[in-house]
Amino acid sequence: MLVETNGNDAIHLVLEGLAHVSQGVTIFDRDLKLVAWNDKFLDIYGYPKRLAFSGADFGSFIRYNAERGEYGEGQIDQLVSDRVKTAGKFAEHQLERERPNGTVIEICGTPLPSGGFVTTYTDVTETRRLQKKLQDLVRTRTQELSLSEHRLKLVADEVPAGIVHLDKDMTILYSNKRFARSYQKTPQEILGLHINKVLSRRTLQESAHFFEQSRRGALVDFDMRIELPGNRTKDIRTLLRPETPSSGEVIGFYFVSVDVTRHKATMSALMRSQKMDALGRMASGISHDFNNLLTVILGNLVPLSENLPNSTLIDEYLTPAISAARRGSSLTQRLLKLARREQFDPQPTDLNKAVTEISKLLKSSFPKTLKIKHLQSENVSKAYVDRAQLEMALLNFAMNSHDATNGSGEVTITVSNYSLAIAEAESLHLATGNYVRLAFSDDGCGMPASQIDQIFEPFFTSKASGTGSGLGLSMVYGFVRQSNGSIRVDSVPGKGTTFSVLLPSVELVDSNGEVEEPRQSEGAKVLTNIDETDLPMVLLVEDDPDVRRIVRRKLAGIGYPLVEAESGAEALRLLDRIHEIGILLSDISMPGGMDGNALASHVKAAFPKIKIVLMSGQTNFSSAEDQSIPFLRKPFEVEDLDQALNAVKMRRSQ
Repeated sequence: MLVETNGNDAIHLVLEGLAHVSQGVTIFDRDLKLVAWNDKFLDIYGYPKRLAFSGADFGSFIRYNAERGEYGEGQIDQLVSDRVKTAGKFAEHQLERERPNGTVIEICGTPLPSGGFVTTYTDVTETRRLQKKLQDLVRTRTQELSLSEHRLKLVADEVPAGIVHLDKDMTILYSNKRFARSYQKTPQEILGLHINKVLSRRTLQESAHFFEQSRRGALVDFDMRIELPGNRTKDIRTLLRPETPSSGEVIGFYFVSVDVTRHKATMSALMRSQKMDALGRMASGISHDFNNLLTVILGNLVPLSENLPNSTLIDEYLTPAISAARRGSSLTQRLLKLARREQFDPQPTDLNKAVTEISKLLKSSFPKTLKIKHLQSENVSKAYVDRAQLEMALLNFAMNSHDATNGSGEVTITVSNYSLAIAEAESLHLATGNYVRLAFSDDGCGMPASQIDQIFEPFFTSKASGTGSGLGLSMVYGFVRQSNGSIRVDSVPGKGTTFSVLLPSVELVDSNGEVEEPRQSEGAKVLTNIDETDLPMVLLVEDDPDVRRIVRRKLAGIGYPLVEAESGAEALRLLDRIHEIGILLSDISMPGGMDGNALASHVKAAFPKIKIVLMSGQTNFSSAEDQSIPFLRKPFEVEDLDQALNAVKMRRSQ
């Protein structure tokens, strides 16, 4: 480094020290002549050492830069003149200049009191590169964070659950769209509100103890039914989680609520279906033995009542016994219907006409204090249902309403068209389209929610002991489901109950497959003019001796000659020996290796001229493998037996 010291050792030491400074330093006097500098100044700009000497002109450095293109294009003299003129103002300045080679120089010029100025030159290239890299990183991270936040918000808004963040004072800090939309708000509208401004009082009361558990740090999951605006309700499952920072103190709550209304409805329907199926299996299992017993009971009581001369004894003892036995038979039929074993005969049905006819019956049967109103809309489509089962359903509803109102109140029956949309159809597991809605309402005592979940279960009844079997609404439920419809109950204690039934319209059935006119089975024909003078011999096959005795008596009573067997094997032996046998009357369920179906199959192959009638106390036509064979369900009356035998005789004559 070259310095002008004028023999001053102190200044010499100061200037010598500048050689060790990391920045370039120059001092120019008031005439812009170089007074002092260090080698770092020359290195930063790449100046040759010959340019730097005591008294060197400021403009020489500017010209050197201009000639090597440091200032870009332009006339050299002009470029130099402009910069020298600016320097001659001796104004304090600080700037950065990026050189053509990419280095960045920070220049700080400070005027001196005695004239001239001192300037420092700092190579900030690496610093600026690191700063730019950091800025780019911050910008990238910000963009990624923004994108992540957008994705999280999108997921939170689209996930099928309500999501809320509360502080410890229960103020809403965040809500996704689904939660806010449930309360007919936007997230912005409920942000900052206390939760009691959004949730209903009942919901808050029922969930308070769960929040208290979470306030203690517990992870809480619970199910409950919430009330929503517009008198709507939903079944939800809530996952409640406390917000605990490192201190461990609960400072807020996160909760996620999932709508499980459809899931609960599906599970409830599944449970009912399983219970109905179990009941059906049980009914099928016990009905055979039960009906055999009833056959014996009725088979003895009825002839006894017909032959006893004392009418007082008959009315007091026999008639109630016979009535009870027949009610027992009716009960097994109802159980089997519950198991969906009975034939279902759907036809296009005018519900308004059916309700009108039932209403007349109800008005004449119920007390006048129970008013029955029938409201009907115009142009209601016909429903595709079994008319007889529909009437039974209406009677069951009416009996429930009569009990709920204590015979004094108002019953309203409404029939209207109903279009089932996709969302509702999915929850009900039905096809979308046009249905007919039957609403049966009363203003009676109503029922609590706990009973609503049970009323369709077999044998469930809220009536006093001995006053109800608990099968009425179960049979209604079975009828509705068998009709490919749905049933819903809305009830409020003290305010009444409404049963809403959706039944498929004829248009809906037509769109899924044409409706065929029901065909009358041959065994159900009304037969007349049967020649009874030449009655064929009947082979009676029944393993139960008591039942066999009763059926034998009935056959003899209508004039049929007969032989008996207690098993399929014995029946075959008789058929081989007695060629006069014209009709086989056999029980289906028999012990041994051959039941009634197997016996019938063998007889049809080996003895094609012999006509066959099957009987059972267990089920109906579905148990006979050959559906063309007439069937008798035990216990049966003499008229039923005569009609079945006449049916096969008619076939014989044909």
